[in-house]
Amino acid sequence: MYAQATCRASIYRGYSKDEGGDDIPNNGPTGRVASRVIARIEESDSRVWDRVTQTPRVVRFVEGIVGSNVDVQIGDRVVDDTNRVWYVVDNVTQNRAPGRTPDKKLALKLVG
Repeated sequence: MYAQATCRASIYRGYSKDEGGDDIPNNGPTGRVASRVIARIEESDSRVWDRVTQTPRVVRFVEGIVGSNVDVQIGDRVVDDTNRVWYVVDNVTQNRAPGRTPDKKLALKLVG
């Protein structure tokens, strides 16, 4: 990982059914894909101009960065093990660079 790490994280994948047949996240040991992954998770903001109301707005978002070899997919759940905060992965991007494989960037949504 090239970015400066802020925490260790675990990645969970998959769903199971409850007694009513509804999907529930499989956040147990069987759903864990990876644990103690070195990660950088931070909240950032962007200032935008709302043309309709003619006022400035602040849009906040959470971004994560993990190493290029970490198995993470859209829809996975990432838990910040340091602070016990859960996120859902909305998007995964990995740019190309000559001579090295860059880190994966994750667009995260806070769930609890």
